[in-house]
Amino acid sequence: MTGLASLTWLIGTQALSDHIVARVNELVEAGNEYAQACTAVTDAANAGEAWAIAATRQAWERRPDTDDDAPIRRLYVLERTGNTVVVADLDLDEDPQANRTGGLQLQHSRLADEEQGAVIDVDLLNLYDLTDWKPFEHLLPTAAVPAAGTTGVGE
Repeated sequence: MTGLASLTWLIGTQALSDHIVARVNELVEAGNEYAQACTAVTDAANAGEAWAIAATRQAWERRPDTDDDAPIRRLYVLERTGNTVVVADLDLDEDPQANRTGGLQLQHSRLADEEQGAVIDVDLLNLYDLTDWKPFEHLLPTAAVPAAGTTGVGE
C-alpha cells in the first residue's frame, strides 16, 4: 500500500498528519530546513519509502519479487526507534517451518520471539509492502475526547 491517499484511507487524516509531522520534526532536529523536511517526508511517504512511514503497530508483507532477499513473509512492527524497528514474524504461529531464517544475520535471528522481536534497520522494510497499520487509539479521529469541565463518564 503506497501513496498518501492510501495511507489516509488506512489510518485517517489526523493520525497520518501526526506521523508525518513527527518525521518532519526528526529531520529538522537533524539540521534540515523545515520546508525541505516537509517535502522530503511527504514525497517519501507518497512513494511508500519505509524510513518515512514505518511505525509501531504496522504489518508488512514481503513483495513477490524479493523472496530471496527477505526470508520472513510477514512482519509486525513492535516498536520504531530512530533508524531501526523491532519486528516479529507474523506467520510464526501459523506455520513455524514456512520461513527461511538460516540466512538472517545474528541480530535478526530473534524474529521468532513474539515478545522481544528482532531489531532491524528500517530500510529492510523496503523489501515489504505495508498491509496494515493500527495507530494507538488516542491518535484516531473517532476517539471520544470529553469536553472541558466533564469527566466523560456517563454524561
